[in-house]
Amino acid sequence: MGFLKKMYKKIYEIKNLLNSFKAVMSDNSENIPIVRYYFDLEGNLFDLQKKLITNNFYTKPYKRFIVSDPKRREISAPHFEDRIVQHAIVNIIEPIFEKTFIEDAYACRVKKGTHFALKRLKKFLQSTRSFYGKNKNIFVLKCDIKKFFASISWNILIEILSKKIKDKETMSLLEKIITSYTVYGKNTKDNAYQENLFDVNWSIPVSVSKRRGLPIGNLTSQLFANIYLNELDQFVKRVLRERWYGRYMDDFFVISGDKKHLEKIKNKINTFLENKLKLTLHPKKSFIQNVKYGVCFVGYRIFFDHVLVRGSTLRRFQKKYRKKLKKVLGGLLEEKKLEACKQSFRGHLKHANTYWLDKKMFG
Repeated sequence: MGFLKKMYKKIYEIKNLLNSFKAVMSDNSENIPIVRYYFDLEGNLFDLQKKLITNNFYTKPYKRFIVSDPKRREISAPHFEDRIVQHAIVNIIEPIFEKTFIEDAYACRVKKGTHFALKRLKKFLQSTRSFYGKNKNIFVLKCDIKKFFASISWNILIEILSKKIKDKETMSLLEKIITSYTVYGKNTKDNAYQENLFDVNWSIPVSVSKRRGLPIGNLTSQLFANIYLNELDQFVKRVLRERWYGRYMDDFFVISGDKKHLEKIKNKINTFLENKLKLTLHPKKSFIQNVKYGVCFVGYRIFFDHVLVRGSTLRRFQKKYRKKLKKVLGGLLEEKKLEACKQSFRGHLKHANTYWLDKKMFG
């Protein structure tokens, strides 16, 4: 309890703010505004600390842009000083919530991630075959939540956070980050114009009027997403008592030898999501199938005894690689960046049975 009362002080400690700045700097070392901030780092951090101490810190408008890898997403990038504060918050509050997470929530966690998720799912498949026998059909319920980040309820999220965080100043800061959402105007040099949030050219990932949605570009959004869906994890593990369950962000699975049981589980999960979290399963991405066809998860197709790279993942890399190669040949891109792209994908390949694929693609 003593730690919780001192939580806000730990967030604005200079040492924490400095470490947070270094984390932001490591990702954006060539960003001109951050370099300028660095020239008077001590003064700027003390100014930021003063804003936090006096509760005069307010989030600045986000800069919004679109990425299309692997699918079209609208990213809301926060101001870099806001990112410093977000890192400072996560440094302090993440350990509190980490203790409540289940083993098989894989996204955005230390020593977890896609490769850990791959190993766990493969282990689950082997365990179910051992449990039911080799001649028994085994099925997987694969689910995806429709427009997850855009559907997160601010009110529900704040209520969940407040169960663990009793420090009022910390909660006030979290509420500012969750609810204070404005964006820069498009095509403006000084980024001073605030864009209409209901512009028809955008699908609007955050709805201020409906008090829902989290910006995908926020560091805090990743943690908040895990905290939000931890409610689902606890429901599946403690109430439904499912043994072979795992989740990577809003993509999750349940494995069983009883197809009818999985149909019931699917209905119960959907009811829970709609009633408790105001979320809905994606109708086209939530289904039950025999695991003999492999289970598509975290970029792989996973079988009992081997793992393949998903076709869509392979095609996406090939398209990206061809674009970069064309730029290198045209003198528009450094060759080392093409090599980094190749090595990144080879890192993905090495976790699957892809020896000949690697040879064919890279020699």
